[in-house]
Amino acid sequence: MSVTVKTVAFVEPSFYGVSFARAAFEQGHQVIAIVSSADNPRKYGYEGIYHDLLVADIRDEESIYEAIAASPYANRLDALIPATDYASHLTARVAERLGLRGVPYEAALRSRNKDLAREAYARHQVPGAKYHKVKTYEEAELAANEIGYPVVLKPTNAASSQHVYFIHSGLELQQAFSQIAQFKVSYLDFQVRNDYLIEEYIDGPEFSVELFLQEGEAVFSAVTEKITSPLPYFVEVQHTLPTPSYVEQEGDIIRTAIAALQAIGIANGPSHVEIRLSSDGPRIIEVNGRPGGDNISSDLLVQAFGVNIFEATVNYYLGQPVSIDKKHHRAASIAYVTAERDGIFERLDGFEQIEGKAGVVRSLLTVSPGDRIKVAASSDDRLGYVIAAADTPEEARTIARTLVDGLNIVYRKQEAEAEVV
Repeated sequence: MSVTVKTVAFVEPSFYGVSFARAAFEQGHQVIAIVSSADNPRKYGYEGIYHDLLVADIRDEESIYEAIAASPYANRLDALIPATDYASHLTARVAERLGLRGVPYEAALRSRNKDLAREAYARHQVPGAKYHKVKTYEEAELAANEIGYPVVLKPTNAASSQHVYFIHSGLELQQAFSQIAQFKVSYLDFQVRNDYLIEEYIDGPEFSVELFLQEGEAVFSAVTEKITSPLPYFVEVQHTLPTPSYVEQEGDIIRTAIAALQAIGIANGPSHVEIRLSSDGPRIIEVNGRPGGDNISSDLLVQAFGVNIFEATVNYYLGQPVSIDKKHHRAASIAYVTAERDGIFERLDGFEQIEGKAGVVRSLLTVSPGDRIKVAASSDDRLGYVIAAADTPEEARTIARTLVDGLNIVYRKQEAEAEVV
């Protein structure tokens, strides 16, 4: 079947966004990457899967717009797709100016800013956490006392659990606030807002819902079980899809996720919604108006259901028919390697033997000898992963977790000797 070649631009493919560029490239479209640096294809791993680069300040709407207007692709783009969270609202605004399909700007802005999202959830009575937006420690202290400890302190526009604090007392709050106030710049040099959230801590297991909506209706949905690190951190250390636990409440979890999307104004396209299942039922943590990262969309959905959500999303942005049917029903899980203590990495014993084990899809080590490693406080601190697939979620989860738990981190001593921990 012949494919009509379209010109598709992505704003800063990175992390999950690399899969967007690959999907469009493999569909035969002309792929344009709008980037902050010509070094980014090499840095983020999408060399060879784009046709042209446009360099712009992706933190600035006007710069993105002018880069397109001054390029050979002015008035020729068929789609403009955000390929990083941080520029999603800016991309939406530029797409609106160009008359291209996309997430509405206000919806993208709410998705990108957790305080605006919380306000929308409250207006539409979507169950979530009690919260206050604060600027100063004094405001944070008042908010925490009103909500009641324990509470969570977090930035309003960061990601990957960066500077998210679990807090039991006023002293812990004071220490955490002094640290978060120094967090000024995040990924891709985006500025961190000087507004923070104090939220009620919601206990219970965590899930994400992978969704694709068309005119507000879910044409695809799947629930992922998320295992997080021991408190006080919230680092995701394993995802299993479909969820092996609380399957009888999947319907309630999905309905809450869709209600959250409707509240912030997303009616079409992919989304990744994070939810905690409290004793009172599902409660919203946050919404991301894009496919799930952390290999959920790029690997787990493909292994479990044969679904390429990136290809479907490219088709949606192009106004073409979207096919997102589950082609088979299996399961997949990704388990991450994390350090139990701080130190200098030497090697990971047992890692070389993982490839070829039954059920293993892929494994990756993201650190090198001599790198400083630490107890994971955010997703950036993870050391690698193992992805496994099996006939059931329980099997996939067990294979991935068992293999990761069987690894031994060897730390380098100051004298360059190795010490096994």
